[in-house]
Amino acid sequence: MERFFEKITRALVENGNIREEEEEVYQYALKSMLILGGNILLSLMIGVCMGMPGYCVLFLCMLVPLRSDAGGYHAPNLFICYLLSFASLILTMFWAKETSVFQLAIVSALALGSVLLIFLFAPLDSKNRPLEGQERKCIRKRARIVVCLEWITGGLLLLVSPPAAYTVWSAIVWSGVGYIAWYLERKIEARVEKH
Repeated sequence: MERFFEKITRALVENGNIREEEEEVYQYALKSMLILGGNILLSLMIGVCMGMPGYCVLFLCMLVPLRSDAGGYHAPNLFICYLLSFASLILTMFWAKETSVFQLAIVSALALGSVLLIFLFAPLDSKNRPLEGQERKCIRKRARIVVCLEWITGGLLLLVSPPAAYTVWSAIVWSGVGYIAWYLERKIEARVEKH
């Protein structure tokens, strides 16, 4: 896939549409569009196939801004990224369909724990995006606002549509899971570097 993007941007440079020093930026933009656009398109298809397109859109609208600001685990390649994304979506859709006596207690407790993780530790940086100083403070503030608004939105949705509330809170839970996976990944990397 990388070679395909390189060919496209090389053609743009040769045709005079972009400057050579902008080539890498355009490659990154094309890759990002494919990843995000492909993920959204396939996610919507899953939502339609499961008969829950509205809940799918709601989940994506909650998860994308939260993960963008709060950070968390990043898969090592596109295949694993898609696999984890679709697994979280499918599990969320099944969870929203479920009607269990303990469902509210389970999802609200998991979401509250995730809210606390995000509130205390956001944003988590990555190798590709180290954060420092004012940028970190600004993103932390945004992540805290987003997670609090989503928590409140889920609570209000309980009054009209528990499945929608579970969908919103599941986005928070998956972000919390991303925090735990990020932490475990860092621990493993530290052990490997020691040896």
